Amino acid sequence: MSWILILIALAAGFFILMPFMAYLSSRRILGHRVDLETGTTSHQLYYFYSDNCGPCRSMTPIIDELSSEHDNVAKVDIRQDPETARKFGIRATPTTILVRDNVVQKVLLGAKSKKQLLQLLENQT
Repeated sequence: MSWILILIALAAGFFILMPFMAYLSSRRILGHRVDLETGTTSHQLYYFYSDNCGPCRSMTPIIDELSSEHDNVAKVDIRQDPETARKFGIRATPTTILVRDNVVQKVLLGAKSKKQLLQLLENQT
């Protein structure tokens, strides 16, 4: 019986610790300068996703719609472009990052609504 309790405690600790580590990682990059390719606008919204992520699949159509309306929205598949994901320190998907003048201004973890993303874009233009 005690082994079962230990295994349950370890599993619970893992599922609590992993999102917390992703949160700490996202807080660490705020205010950091990132080297972006030339030709980008002064502010850019980066959406990091993975094809096998459920929340990403629900958020990707929203990002597609935003990218057709705004020229400063970029989708980054972490499996296709791991170097960019590494540059931003991505630990979880979906992650949305707002960069202004090559400095990370805001990091959003998890799925967000179109309204939340529009507010983010409008407040930074």
